[in-house]
Amino acid sequence: MSLIETGGLSLWFDAFPSQGTDSNALPVLLIQGLGMQATEWPDPLIDGIAATRRAIVFDNRDAGLSSLCGPASDPALRPEDFPGWHELPQPPAYDLAAMAADALALLDACAIPRAHLIGYSMGGMIAQILAVQAPDRVASIVGLMTSAGQPWLAMQENAEAHMRRSIVHAPDPEQQIRQMLAAETAYAGNLPLPDIHLRRAAAIASLERAYRPAGIWRQACAMRAGGDRQSILHCMTAPYLGIHGARDPVISLSQAMAITEFIPNARLHVLPEAGHLPTDELARAVMPMIVTFWAAAEAVVIGV
Repeated sequence: MSLIETGGLSLWFDAFPSQGTDSNALPVLLIQGLGMQATEWPDPLIDGIAATRRAIVFDNRDAGLSSLCGPASDPALRPEDFPGWHELPQPPAYDLAAMAADALALLDACAIPRAHLIGYSMGGMIAQILAVQAPDRVASIVGLMTSAGQPWLAMQENAEAHMRRSIVHAPDPEQQIRQMLAAETAYAGNLPLPDIHLRRAAAIASLERAYRPAGIWRQACAMRAGGDRQSILHCMTAPYLGIHGARDPVISLSQAMAITEFIPNARLHVLPEAGHLPTDELARAVMPMIVTFWAAAEAVVIGV
């Protein structure tokens, strides 16, 4: 666990060494979603990666233990302040391109010339931008529950209500826990969730590590400021595997399916019962597919 300094910000990251024997296996950089922390990736996903290659996780700016770009909480924020299809009323503190530059700075700091990227939700959008900004640094992208560059998200009403509530400061820790657990339930689709006691313990650990509702708002504004990114996806050359839940209430399946129209040779795998939550069970289910995808991407690079 370490910090790097980039552009006046500190980024918290952790690296998991490879347990494999193939020294040519490229490392993997995991990029989190809106308001998510590096410690919230499913253990089976990290373990599955580290079985054969190095895994690097980090807190995006405004999340976890990385630098804040404003106050952690803003009592003035209300659910209606969460950005939607309308234009932002004022310029954002930063945009997704700046967050992609953060990820690239982390690769530089870790002396990683080329890596596979896994991006969840907003993290998938950041990964797409990074692959266009620095194509020589990106070996492939796995886009987990992410979009295809649309200006904004086609959310279901209940999921949108939880998303809007996430930017509002809750002064009572118990209220914070209840909101987090309720949001998980709303996002999960039809996949079973872990035991409620385990989920509650995980929520408490996350909230004790960092609680930054205004940071979620600034990240959401960065997403909205990105506008329509579909045109730049045509420029992507990295192999792309999208994995999406048919019951995703945050980013509709139709938005994810459009990725095959814009990215050459992109593949999309649909999980019939999954929603918008990367659970342990989901990680176990998709890990073999991801490993096969990486092997094919690396075979192309070395000309096998």
